[in-house]
Amino acid sequence: MVRNGALVGATGGLSLLAGCAGGGDEPRPALKVVKTNIREGESGALVVEATVENSGDAKGSGTLYLTVTAAESASGNETADDGTAATDATREKVPVTVAAGETETVTVEFEFTYDQFVRKGSINSDIRDLDE
Repeated sequence: MVRNGALVGATGGLSLLAGCAGGGDEPRPALKVVKTNIREGESGALVVEATVENSGDAKGSGTLYLTVTAAESASGNETADDGTAATDATREKVPVTVAAGETETVTVEFEFTYDQFVRKGSINSDIRDLDE
């Protein structure tokens, strides 16, 4: 089963400059996450498919960071101090290069199960320059 979901939290973007600041007419890439699909993998793991768009006029490369928060377990036996489900977080990073005016979809499998994410989960994304 595939669930289409919007990113929860901030969706990061990246504008890379080709050349010096104030370059005027020089082409620039502009990378951002425009869509996420969340699904259960064959092993029961959480799989996130993130589509990155380059709305700029030059090829762009960066590192996509996906941070997932999910329930500590799918059983529901653990609770935080405030009585809600206890959560844990993990982050994965993936290099991405997208041609001007195109999109690229990357797939990342997480250590959390799909059930943990469904129980209490969120996703944040950030795209950074490859040099960062």
